[in-house]
Amino acid sequence: MKLLILHASAGNGHRRAAEALGEAARAAHHTVTLRDVLDFTSPLYRSTYAQGYLRLVRSAPELWGYLYSQSDRHAQRPFDRRLRTLFNRLNTVSFWRFFRREAPDAVLCTHFMPLELIASLPPSKRQGLRLHGIVTDFAVHALWYATGVDAYYVATAEAQRQLVRRGQPENRILHMGIPILPPFALSCPPTEARTRLGLPPEIPLVLLLSGGYGVGPTVEIIRALAANPPPCQLVVITGNNPILESAARKAAQGAALPITVLGFTPIIHDYLDAADLIISKPGGLTSSEALAKGKPMMIVDPIPGQEQRNCEYLLENGCAVRLFDPPDAPWKIRALLADPPRLAALSANARRQGHPDAAARIIASVAALGVG
Repeated sequence: MKLLILHASAGNGHRRAAEALGEAARAAHHTVTLRDVLDFTSPLYRSTYAQGYLRLVRSAPELWGYLYSQSDRHAQRPFDRRLRTLFNRLNTVSFWRFFRREAPDAVLCTHFMPLELIASLPPSKRQGLRLHGIVTDFAVHALWYATGVDAYYVATAEAQRQLVRRGQPENRILHMGIPILPPFALSCPPTEARTRLGLPPEIPLVLLLSGGYGVGPTVEIIRALAANPPPCQLVVITGNNPILESAARKAAQGAALPITVLGFTPIIHDYLDAADLIISKPGGLTSSEALAKGKPMMIVDPIPGQEQRNCEYLLENGCAVRLFDPPDAPWKIRALLADPPRLAALSANARRQGHPDAAARIIASVAALGVG
């Protein structure tokens, strides 16, 4: 099949899910084109859409939470939906030229914007085209609801219920997980991974993640652990944020526990293997990668809205604990490391909720549905 995989670069997870689907599709010998729909918009629109989201969640997360909640209530009102679709279509004129040239058999969307765009096509222009929505969080925001979607792929039974409640046919909603790249679907013992990475294998490892854009109270946690070190080593990954990387290195100076600070790394999957505990915000992709590896999480500073819902899902299913205040990190880590049965239970629950083969299963389902 000729597959077009679309995402939008508002955060990192939508792109990573699209890349995972692309790899799985190529492995299954399909023809794949992967594009960011925002590449077809003006620089101003693209910057406002992508960077505006990041600025908002960094500087005013409560406002983002309010907007998330309000849009979840009102996104499907007919006037709002028509206005939003018209606005997006007017700002993606070049996309439609590309789309006609591409002429895919099926479109897979890991963001709601391209899903809604394709769904807005009249039936005469969608003949033979299958449309698939791949939800990249553990709950479904109302912006994901569109008519004429052939299949939705979700991570939880609750997400299935949310789509059915909004009127989507139950037989078109498949519980397969969030797609992750192949290295995150494999795992090895922590001591083996630490040895491979040149880290002391005998010392428990706590992995502190800041996401692809370096968001969260990373420096505060490092300072707390440096001042009151638990019996572990710490690896910090700050993502694509050199300012945060520099601040993290400064905070780690003189610490009484071993601290390794990294920026972006292409082998983050190896550090996940090496970890006994992951401290992170609960993004959909990061959480799915941790679950697939069977790693317990200590959730910190969830963004109101989608991350708060992810947080609640992970806590409800016994995969994570919550860190409310960075100064409590040393006490919380020490308590977990001193309680191996609890840590093992968190790990087992995480593995039960993981979907390491989600990408391959989704592509197989897409192929089974075939061409419309």
